Amino acid sequence: MHNSAVAFPPNADQNVELLNNYMNALVAGNMTTAQSYLTPGYVEYGPSAADSLTLSQVLETWGMMSTLRSEQALVGRRTLSVRVKAGADAGDWVMGWGTYHWKERSDGTELDLPYQVTAKIADGKLQMAIILYDRASILKKIGYVTIPPNVDPDAYFIRQIIEKETTAWINNDGKKMGSYWADLPYTAHTVTDELGKAYDITASEIGELVARLSTQKPNKPGTTFNNSKYNIRPNGNAAWVTFEQAFLFPDGTKTLNLESRYLEKINGEWKIIHMTSIPKR
Repeated sequence: MHNSAVAFPPNADQNVELLNNYMNALVAGNMTTAQSYLTPGYVEYGPSAADSLTLSQVLETWGMMSTLRSEQALVGRRTLSVRVKAGADAGDWVMGWGTYHWKERSDGTELDLPYQVTAKIADGKLQMAIILYDRASILKKIGYVTIPPNVDPDAYFIRQIIEKETTAWINNDGKKMGSYWADLPYTAHTVTDELGKAYDITASEIGELVARLSTQKPNKPGTTFNNSKYNIRPNGNAAWVTFEQAFLFPDGTKTLNLESRYLEKINGEWKIIHMTSIPKR
C-alpha cells in the first residue's frame, strides 16, 4: 500500500540538495541565492496553521534575522525526498529536520531550535513549504512568559518570585536566594520554630544568612516543597501574600508552615521585604 502511494524519485539526490542549498543560503544571510531556489509564487506556512509568508516576506524576515543573529547553523540535519504518485499532492516532495542554532548579537545568548520542514518541488524549485517548530520554547528561553488571561500579571510574577526564592534556599544557593530580596534597611524575616520560639532576622542578618547558606548547605538533595492556598493582594507597588508551604525531606519527614510575604516593586521588579513562617499545628 505504501509503494502504491509514494516512491523514491530518481532525482531524489537533486531534491535533497535543493532544500539543503536553500536553507544554507538562509542561515548564511545570502537572500539572492536563497531566492534562486524558489518559484515566483513560493509560499511558506507555519509554525501555526494560520501563519503564512510570501516569497518576499520570507526573504525580508531572514534578512532581518542576519542582522540580529550571528553564528547561524543547521545542526544534525537529515533530508529525505519522496514522490507522491497521484492525487492533489502528486509530485516530488522533500523533507528535512534538524536543529537551528544561533547567537543573539544583542547579548550573546545562544539558542537551539529543533525544526521540521516539508516542501513541494515544481520545475526544479521549491514551490511551497511547511515549517514546524516550537515557538513558545524559544520565547521562554529568552525571557517571555505566558500568563493566562484570567490571572493578574503582578500576582503571577509575585508567586514566581516567592517560589524561586524557596527553590534557591533548597538548592543552598545563597547568592540566588538573596537576589529575590530587597536590599533595604527595613527588610526582615520572622520565623517560629517547632518549639514556638520566634526569631526576627534583620536586614543585615539576612545578608549574613545568605552568605553562609552556600557553604553550610543545610538542605540535603531531594528536598521538595509545595505552596498552596495562595492569597495574593497587589496594591500599586506593594503586595501582601499569604499561603501554606509544605516541605518533604529525603528521610520522608514532612513539615507544613503558614507563610506570609510583604513585597515591593522596585525598578519594575518585585522584591521580598518581609516574610513570616510559622509551623501549622
